[in-house]
Amino acid sequence: MKKFWAVSTKYFDSGHVKVNLYSVVAEAKPEGGMTENKTCDHYIDYFDTYEEALTWYEQSKKA
Repeated sequence: MKKFWAVSTKYFDSGHVKVNLYSVVAEAKPEGGMTENKTCDHYIDYFDTYEEALTWYEQSKKA
């Protein structure tokens, strides 16, 4: 098992953006993706290192 880092970004219809950074333990790096629902678009991106995930997290918070 290996540790990966995930950034969850939700873009709400109101213009609000919510971003979370967390670790994930898995055999292989999960596939990122996007889902749409009534209130927001939800993206999840996975990274090999904390530094990569942190950079993406900080950029997403500025959106």
